Amino acid sequence: MRKPAVLFVDDEASILDGIRRSLRGRRHDWDMEFLTSGAAALEHLSHTPCDVVVSDMRMPGMDGAELLAHICRRHPGVARVVLSGHTEREAAVRASVVGHRFLNKPCEGDALSELVEQLTSGMDDPCGAELRRNAGSVRCLPVLPEQMQRVAASLAAPDIELGAVIEAVVNSIGLAAKLLQLANSSFFGSSQRVTSVTHAVTSLGLPTLQALIATDPGLWAADITDPAELTQLTAVWRHSIASARLVRELASPGNAPYSEVAALLQDVGRLAPLSASWREEDAGRPAAVHSDQVGADLLHLWGLPRPIVVAVAERYLPKDDYPYGLGVSGALRAANLLLQGTECADPYDTTHESELGRLLAHPQLVAADCDWRLRAQRVAAEAAEALA
Repeated sequence: MRKPAVLFVDDEASILDGIRRSLRGRRHDWDMEFLTSGAAALEHLSHTPCDVVVSDMRMPGMDGAELLAHICRRHPGVARVVLSGHTEREAAVRASVVGHRFLNKPCEGDALSELVEQLTSGMDDPCGAELRRNAGSVRCLPVLPEQMQRVAASLAAPDIELGAVIEAVVNSIGLAAKLLQLANSSFFGSSQRVTSVTHAVTSLGLPTLQALIATDPGLWAADITDPAELTQLTAVWRHSIASARLVRELASPGNAPYSEVAALLQDVGRLAPLSASWREEDAGRPAAVHSDQVGADLLHLWGLPRPIVVAVAERYLPKDDYPYGLGVSGALRAANLLLQGTECADPYDTTHESELGRLLAHPQLVAADCDWRLRAQRVAAEAAEALA
């Protein structure tokens, strides 16, 4: 069993010396390497295993964005962290496409240490390493053309309506996921957990959203040539949107924001194999693993709150008891099972009547005095109409 390996890249030797000093206490826990150029970093990675790369953005020759793009293609299992003191919109958007996490300079040693600890957790497990390779190859999740057209149209309106923009983003799951990734980073100006698309859009601002969708259109394109596959993906998309609407009502007030995002993003693992970066020849198509595991690890890489990641990982796991309330996972499970009897059912699941009956008998749902089956039918119809 090897120690986690971390590579730091910055053209300023003084910055690297500062990082080395601040992480001196972890020298027995990690193998750390400090290099001053992107070319040297790629050479190092060609012959030495690595789990995390922390790179500056502004470097002469090969800058940080170019370096991390190369790493994504050649070494998709390496977690990519951007550490930069420059936050111009163009540079920030370039970083957002290739990075998993983002930190501002100067960065406290404790914050950097905690982040590396999170990203290296479980990497000594061969299954965890293969899972990371699958999730790590994804830069952006695909968005169907009609979804992106709606977002672009809402932003191009003479009098932009924020509500219309947010609704279009929510219905474009891949774009919503990317915005939530960025909004949960101090690099993009956030100092708190962001647990809604509305908060993400308002936190980042419309100019950042416009710049993001104006990046390479190929990054957002879905690799779908089979009509049956498109039909299946559309069904998954409808289910996620309907589930996000229904779970808002099922969850407790404190858990509702987490539950809604978990419902919206629960199928990102099915979108990942359709992303442009997954298909790139240099990376090769990673070995198939369960989509929920890929989705959960991708959301973990992107720094989304843990309750969301856990709920996505557990969404198909039945539980016999929820003694302290349904929580995020239970609310998501209830929403999904209720929708199995509607036009927005999950095409990859079946009905589970006995489990649903136990969930509907839970005090949290009984106290609402609601016919949840009927409510699910209505929410599904509303979602289907909105997405038509």
